Amino acid sequence: MRRIVVISVLSLLIAFVAGQTGVSAQAGKGLSVSPLRQQLTVAADKTSSGYFIVADNTDKPMNVAISIKKFSVTDYSYDYTFQAAQDGWIKPQRSTIQLKPGQSAKAWYDITVPAKATPGGYYYALIASTKVAGGSGLPETIQAATMLYLTVDGKLVRTSVLKNDSIPFWVTGSSIPYRFDVKDTGNVYFSAYFYGQLQGLFGTQTPAGTSHLLLPGAVRTIEGSIPSPLLPGIYKVTYGYKVDFASIIISKSAYIVYIPPWSVVALLFIVLLARWVWQKKRKKPQPEES
Repeated sequence: MRRIVVISVLSLLIAFVAGQTGVSAQAGKGLSVSPLRQQLTVAADKTSSGYFIVADNTDKPMNVAISIKKFSVTDYSYDYTFQAAQDGWIKPQRSTIQLKPGQSAKAWYDITVPAKATPGGYYYALIASTKVAGGSGLPETIQAATMLYLTVDGKLVRTSVLKNDSIPFWVTGSSIPYRFDVKDTGNVYFSAYFYGQLQGLFGTQTPAGTSHLLLPGAVRTIEGSIPSPLLPGIYKVTYGYKVDFASIIISKSAYIVYIPPWSVVALLFIVLLARWVWQKKRKKPQPEES
């Protein structure tokens, strides 16, 4: 019976070390624009111009309409919301562009910033749209957009705050999740590298993370994870972000207890083995006294 228990424990220990596989995805073709994001700085009472590329990736000609909208983002999820651009700062030079199959063209636009414009960030979507035949034979409108991050030069304030952070104290899985909210409290957007990092007795892991843009006034929820270490124990986790405009790192730290399932199985195996050895010694016959 004890032999069966030991074999079962060893089988579980091997099973817990198994890996996982990943998946991939691909996109389709149609109307496209590039680049997907543009960043321009213009002083108040000045003008400028720019362009983006629209491309017909189909086998039929396209009549592409160019329009301008302002955009913002929602708190936490950072979903885009759009509204009419009534300020007239951005105007396309051509409202429509004719494209042949496989052809691309530059869509030029003009920027006029008023003299009394407040320094800071202003955000526009430059939208290309066209009608194509849908699956039912009826026309459908497809759209593609480049996001314009326009900065009015002047006194720019780049500040932010990290809050509502959370990280589990006990970790048993293959990764250590972390979560926090960050708010751009300044008047202009900026980019930051959001990361998590693990530190233990045997050294510090390379930070793992990704880059995101932050827009003024909006709260963004950052969720990430760090690969769990090989050995169980107490580890220090540091999470936060490094901004792109200065050598500034905003971070917090917390301690976690990592107990992988295989360590529980291994401990159970050691306990069972120790008990078996102890019982074996108890049953060993004692030498007779002369």
